[in-house]
This record gives sequence, structure tokens and C-alpha cells, in this order.
Amino acid sequence: MAASDAEGILPRAAHPRPIATVPLTHAGLTHRLRVRLSIVIPVYNEEGVIGSALAATTAFASARGLDCEVICVDDGSRDGSAAEIAAFAAKDPRAVLHRLPRNRGKGAAVREGVLRARGEHVFFLDADLSTPLEELDRFLPRLEAGADLVLGNRKARESEILVRQPWLRERLGKVFTALCRALLAPGIDDFTCGFKGFRAGAAREVFRRSSLDGWAFDAELVVIARALGLRIEQLPVRWKNDPGSKVRIFSAIAGALRDLALLFARRVRGSYRRER
Repeated sequence: MAASDAEGILPRAAHPRPIATVPLTHAGLTHRLRVRLSIVIPVYNEEGVIGSALAATTAFASARGLDCEVICVDDGSRDGSAAEIAAFAAKDPRAVLHRLPRNRGKGAAVREGVLRARGEHVFFLDADLSTPLEELDRFLPRLEAGADLVLGNRKARESEILVRQPWLRERLGKVFTALCRALLAPGIDDFTCGFKGFRAGAAREVFRRSSLDGWAFDAELVVIARALGLRIEQLPVRWKNDPGSKVRIFSAIAGALRDLALLFARRVRGSYRRER
């Protein structure tokens, strides 16, 4: 696969690595021990899937000697997802379960997990592992080389799409991407790929400013990163569509268009550059 498409906006000196001994606090929880890698998995009605994802993720980390945690945030599931995660965590302390009291959306679940993460590098990915874990072998070195945020880019020529989305969903996704590029972040090819990695300090700065919970939450992350002058890279990925996706496409699109208008207004006002 080809090298990354980088957009270095600030010199690396402006992005010092976080000091490992500084405790992080969120919602009254203080983390004093750091790990190299945090993986956040948002979960909504993933019974029968999340257990396999946890087994694959921890086995991958063990095979590569990665000190990691896998944070599963249950977004008000109505099935046995939380119980499945809890049972796995009882056997493997690398797995951590957090529960939202009601279904709020993928953005809320990812935000909760990222702000609780202890890793020097923080990734979020989907429970169906639509992007293989092996892609971490290419993404982690880019963060260690100075990127603040690395985006999976399914639109890159070198990407390999193993199972495509249905025709209508793919077309609507292209319209959404075109609007995002025109209104929010020219030069970004793929806003909604569910495989993104952050340097820890960048993750905290971006997610503590984020507020969207729906389909457009990915776009908000990119807009915030651009507003803060963070270094963004895009890498091609292998990816397969999950035919069991729980996204209700028309309601998601309607909400996303409303959120895009909100994001555009915030970007123009410079809202994301302010401290929160």
C-alpha cells in the first residue's frame, strides 16, 4: 500500500508527547497507570458479535506484545451485549465495560470511551471489525512518527473494499462526503470510516470539544482537529460492509444534514478554537 497522505499543519514541536505520570480525570475517575494502546468499541445490540471482537482484539495485542486496554461502551443495548462484555472482562482485565443509561448514538459512546482511555494512543473501531485489526500495524507507526490523528480512508486508490455497501447507501454516503469536503474540510476523502487513531493529548483536546452523537460526529472530529491545527494523516484500509448494520439510513441522513449546518456555523464562528 502507498504511503500516507499527510497534511502537517503545525510543526511537530507544537505537539509534545503527554507525560506518562500525569493522572487523567474524567467523571470522577482518575487513571494513574498508562498503557501504550487504548481501543474503544462503541456497542449497541452486538450480542454474539462483541465477544468475538474482544477475543480477536486481545489476541492481536498479545501476539504483538502490545500493552493495551479495550474499552467497550454499551450505548443502551436492549440485548445481552453488556453481559457478554462483563463475562469476558471477568476473565481478561484488559477488557473494560462502561454503560450509558440510554441509547444516545455512536458519537456519545465513542466520546465516553475516549475520555476514559489511558493509552498513549487511542483508536476507535466498530464491533464487527469491518476494518481488520492488522491495519493497526500501519496506523500506530504514523502516530509515533508525529501524526496527531490518522484517518482510515476507504476512498484511497490503494484501499481494498472486500464487501461493498448497498447501492443507495453508498450513493448517499458520497453525497455526505462531498458536502463535508465543500463546507467543512477540503482535502479529507473519507469522514465516516469507523477506524481512527489519535495521539492521547490530541484525543482529549478534540473529544472534550465535541458534542454531536449522530452520524455526523466523525465529521465534527475532523473539523475540530483542523481548527486546532492538528496534524492529520489519511491511510488506505481494507474494509468490508456489515450487512447487519443498525444505521437507519434516511433518519441518519436527515440528522446528518442538520448537524452539517450546525458544524458549518461553528466552523465559521471559530467556536472549536475556544477552550471548553
